[in-house]
This record gives sequence, structure tokens and C-alpha cells, in this order.
Amino acid sequence: MAKSFLRQVIKQKQAEVEKAKKTMPFEKLLQIVLTRPPVRNYREAIFNAQRIGVIAEIKKKVPGTPSWKPRIQLEKLVKAYENGGALGLSVVTDARHFGGKLSLIEEVKRITHLPVLRKDFIVDPYQIYESRAAQADAVLILAEAVPNKQLPRLVQLTTGLGMTPVVEVHAAPDVKRALRAGADVILINNRDMNSLKVNMQTVDRLAKMVPRDNLVIAASGYQAAGEVAAITSNRVRCVLIGRSLISHKKPEQFLQEIISDAEKL
Repeated sequence: MAKSFLRQVIKQKQAEVEKAKKTMPFEKLLQIVLTRPPVRNYREAIFNAQRIGVIAEIKKKVPGTPSWKPRIQLEKLVKAYENGGALGLSVVTDARHFGGKLSLIEEVKRITHLPVLRKDFIVDPYQIYESRAAQADAVLILAEAVPNKQLPRLVQLTTGLGMTPVVEVHAAPDVKRALRAGADVILINNRDMNSLKVNMQTVDRLAKMVPRDNLVIAASGYQAAGEVAAITSNRVRCVLIGRSLISHKKPEQFLQEIISDAEKL
């Protein structure tokens, strides 16, 4: 399964989108988008980080780890993230592999003042409009999941709808594609979404390719405060952490420890 995980997900997601288009035609979706309040500025929240800030994630399961089934009390967790000092939140909306749902974004935003990133597998412009209708403030776009010509279009559309496009990369060619597409915020994932394997050297290696004016987010594999502090690249502005925070008995305290360690650098 791991070898073809991303290809499998893309195929499934394309089918999901086609079904969604029949349930909610584009014209009706657009009308909802036009009624939505202004977004919260995700880029600005990240930019304000003094050294390395944290984006705290909400998800209910992860691929390849069937035994991990956290019992999430949403309001309690979100408040722990907010009080712990998170700069923003990431909400995983993929249902099949991560146990998420699109409506979770609005639920979270009713609880917190923090900006919210929609994390899913974006394969169609329809999902960008869908994200805005769901009140996302930012959208994660996995570079490897979309063709060359489509990537800049998705980035531009996300920006045009007022949200922050966050382009995810794992390899050097995709860093180049993201920059050519006009991505301002780049998430470097230590996890290869094809094999699901993690290489903790990925962030420091690829961050060197990103201009200093861009914002870099590091993701995957960070389970202890010291691991975040060990990031050597001064280009990294934020770390996205999910499973280790969700699993911790005291996520607010753990988050404060991570931020405190990072600030000592």
C-alpha cells in the first residue's frame, strides 16, 4: 500500500470531487463563497513568529497506523493549542485516510481566533472554492499531486479568494515547481507521501533552496521539543505538529515546552 499511497489517494480524491460537484453544483458553491466573512491572515500569523513557531494540527487517524485512534475532545484540544501559543491550526479534512470532514473547519473557527489551514489532497479548483465556502483561511496544495500547469492556477486561485496558499514539497524538483508557481509559503514535509517513510534531514536539505523572502514550514516526525530545536535552517519559520501533540496528556504544556526550546536558539 505504501508504495502507491499517493497515487491511490489522488484517484480516490478525484472521484470524491466529481461526486461533490453533483451534490453541490459550482454555481451554488460560488453563492456560498460570496456570503462568507473575510479570512484570517494565515501568512501574517506565521510571519510574526520570533524564531520557530508551531502550527498545531487536528486529525483523528493517520495512514499506516491503525492502532492510533485518539479520543479528541475538540473544544478542549483547540483551547489547549490556543493557550499553548500555537500561531495557527491545521485541520485535516480528508475522511477516508485521516478521519476528517470539511465541516470541522467551521467548528474549529467557532472555538478559536486562530487562523485555520485546510489540509487535504487538492486535485481540482473546485476544492479551493469548497475550502473558502468552508471558511478555511489557508489551503495546503501538495505539489506532487497536481500537474505542472495546474499548480500555479491553484496557487493564484487560492490567493484570489483571499486565502493563503501553502504548497507542500518533499523533493528538490517540487521546490522548484512551487517557486515557479509563485508560492510564498512552502511546507517541507519530511514524510514521503508515496512510501510514507520519514527522513528527518529533508527539511534542512530543501530549506536551502527557498529564498529568504519566502516562509518555510517544517512538517512530520517532530515528537519532542528537542527535535524542533534541532532544526538547523534559519529559513524555517514554523513547524507543523499533529500526532505527538494530540497524543500528549498535556498538549498545552507540551506546546509551551516546544516553543520555549525553539526560542533559546
